[in-house]
Amino acid sequence: MKKKRSFALVLIMMVMLLTAAPVGLIPDVYAADGAASAAKEVKKEDPAAKYPKYKGKNAKKIAVLTYHMVVSNSKKASSKYRNSSLAVSQSTFDRQMKWLKKHGYRTICCEELYLWHKGKLKLPKKSVLITFDDGASGVADYALPILKKYKMKGTSFIVGTRTVNNKRGTISYKKYKKLKKNQKYLEFQSHTYGLHHHVKKSGAYAKVKKDIKKQNKYFDFEYLAYPYGYYNSGMIKAYKESNIKMAFTYGHNDYATRDQSLYKIRRIKVNANESFSRFTRWF
Repeated sequence: MKKKRSFALVLIMMVMLLTAAPVGLIPDVYAADGAASAAKEVKKEDPAAKYPKYKGKNAKKIAVLTYHMVVSNSKKASSKYRNSSLAVSQSTFDRQMKWLKKHGYRTICCEELYLWHKGKLKLPKKSVLITFDDGASGVADYALPILKKYKMKGTSFIVGTRTVNNKRGTISYKKYKKLKKNQKYLEFQSHTYGLHHHVKKSGAYAKVKKDIKKQNKYFDFEYLAYPYGYYNSGMIKAYKESNIKMAFTYGHNDYATRDQSLYKIRRIKVNANESFSRFTRWF
């Protein structure tokens, strides 16, 4: 009997203590878990949170520069590259980046431009996106050290088959993986997997769907530059249904604006044979 009475008294005391204790002293495990989950969701749903918050007037247009090759000064002086409008010497590229830095321009990545276009991120007027088409190895060898020097960003649009198959003159798959992991100045995006040519309108949708499937085996790209700037309705339909969020044209020589289609973003070609004043006129 005594044991039963003692046990009952203990139970009564425990109930009294719990009911009298302030709510804040009793840990709410479920509430804590819920708050943690909510925080994770906010982070997941707000990609703009990782970029600098700009409180000034939002940019109406952004210059998206397009390069192809950045080569050594000696190679540019050779007969093969001397007159090439696509081959910019390392010293010329350095001078251009130095000028942008000196005049207060901030380089952005593709995601920042995408978020700006969607109205989820404000960008200052002096913003610029630097892109390189074709995935030439010289971009990593000569342009990347200069980007690091001035703490600037760039985007290299690579042709998947060339990189995976380690084509000569193109960044290798091994180097791509190393650079993606170990540095923050040069990002990599798509120049298609194996469609670096004019894709005919007939059957374009099916071809692009197949190309994307192959690309996704090796890469996790979300942005694309059309080879030669060429596109058609079938290609755009296929990219809209894929993981590609935004695509860039080539040849229009115009600024990117928020009223352009996300799959027809315009860029400015940097002509290696033009004077320096022709480069700075865009700014």
